[in-house]
Amino acid sequence: MATIFKFGRIVLPATCLALVFAIGVAVWPQSQTFNFTVAGQSMIRSDFRVHAPNELATITPLLKGDVIFTNFEATVVEKGQSLQDGRFLSPPEALDALKALGFNLLALSDNHSFDLKVSGVQNTLREVKSRNIVHAGIGNNLEEAAAPGYLKTPKGTVALVAMASGLIAEGGSATAARPGVNELRIEAGGKPNESTTLLPPEPGNEPNAEDKQRILGSIREARQHADFVVVYEHNHVFLNRPFGALFSEELPERLAPADWLKKWTHEEIDAGADIIVMHGAPLIHGVEIYHNRPIFYDLGNFIFNVPPTNIQLDEPINWESVVAHVEFQGKNLQSITFQPIAMNKVGQGEPDLHDEHTNNLFLQTRGLPKPASGDQARYILERLADASRPFGTKVEVKGDAAEINLKGRS
Repeated sequence: MATIFKFGRIVLPATCLALVFAIGVAVWPQSQTFNFTVAGQSMIRSDFRVHAPNELATITPLLKGDVIFTNFEATVVEKGQSLQDGRFLSPPEALDALKALGFNLLALSDNHSFDLKVSGVQNTLREVKSRNIVHAGIGNNLEEAAAPGYLKTPKGTVALVAMASGLIAEGGSATAARPGVNELRIEAGGKPNESTTLLPPEPGNEPNAEDKQRILGSIREARQHADFVVVYEHNHVFLNRPFGALFSEELPERLAPADWLKKWTHEEIDAGADIIVMHGAPLIHGVEIYHNRPIFYDLGNFIFNVPPTNIQLDEPINWESVVAHVEFQGKNLQSITFQPIAMNKVGQGEPDLHDEHTNNLFLQTRGLPKPASGDQARYILERLADASRPFGTKVEVKGDAAEINLKGRS
C-alpha cells in the first residue's frame, strides 16, 4: 500500500510526491554546469578580420562557455558621419568581429557611449539589435538604459545590468526623455565627483541615492526573471583625484578599487548579482569572493585599439590582462580560472601621432590579444594574485594559468 502524506487539505501518495520533487530537480539540476567567460573591455575600431585574418584563430580559443562577455568600449559611427565628431568611434562591422569571436553578452555603458552624442547612442542600439546581440547599459531613455538584458541559453537565462560612473560627458546620461547611458553618479559630500577635478579628501565618495535605488531595483528585477545575474560597471572614480592625473602621474591609487566601490558591490550582490565585472582603469585589479560570488574589480583590456596620441594610457601594464573563466555547478560557484593575455602595441602600417581621430590600419591592428606565456604570464598572474590578496582571495599560479582557491569559502 502506498504511503500517504497530508499537507493541509492536500493528500498525495508518496509516489506522486516523489514525482513533484523529480520535476523540480529537472528544471534546474544541481549537477548541471554553467560556464562564463568574462574578458577585459574591447576598445575595437574595425572588423580586424579584414586586415589580420589569422588573429581570429589566436583569439577564439581564449573565449569559451555558455556566456562570453565584454564591454564595447566605443560608439558606432555610420557611413557618412564624420570621425572628427567623436573620439572612440567604430564602424558597425566591429560588432561583427566581436560576434565572430563568440561574444554573446555585451555591456554598452561607458564614458565613450556618448562620443557621437545622441546619434551615436542610437547608432549603437540599432546595430546591436540588428545583430541580435544581448546588451544593456544605454537606451533611448533612462528606463531602457537601466533595464536588464536577457540572454536565453539551452541551460538557462542570464540577465545583464550595466552602468557607468565617472567621466560621463555633459548630456551623456539617459533621462526620461533623453537617450544616453545608465549613469551611477558618485558624490563627495553632496558634490558630484566626475573624476575630472581635484576634490578634498574628505568626505569620501558614495553613490547618488536615486541612482543607487534604480540600479538595485534593476538587479532585483533581473533576479526574478533569470537564473544568473551579471552586473557590469565601467568606473573611473577612484578617490577624489582626477582620472587623468592618476594615470599620467602613475599614482598608486590607480591600482586598486576605492572603498566606496567595495561597499557598493557588496550591496549589488546582496540585491541578487551572481557575477560583478568592472573595467575602466584600464588595468588589472584584484578579485573578491563575497557570499560565494565573484567581484572582478577590473579586468583591464581585451582589445585595445587605443590611439597612439593618448599617452596617459601607455604603461606596459595597460597592454597585459587576463581572461577569467567562471564555472557554476547548479547555483554553486565551482571554479574560477585565469588565462593571461598580452596585446601588441605596434600595429601594421604607420601610426598617426598627431590626430587621435585617425582610424587607420595601424590603429585597427594594434592592441589585439594573444595568450601570454613564460615569464610574462607569470608576471601578469602574480600581479593579479597580489592585487587579490587584500580581499582574502588566494590566486594560485600554475604555469601559464591560475586558479582561485575556493576551499573553505562560503
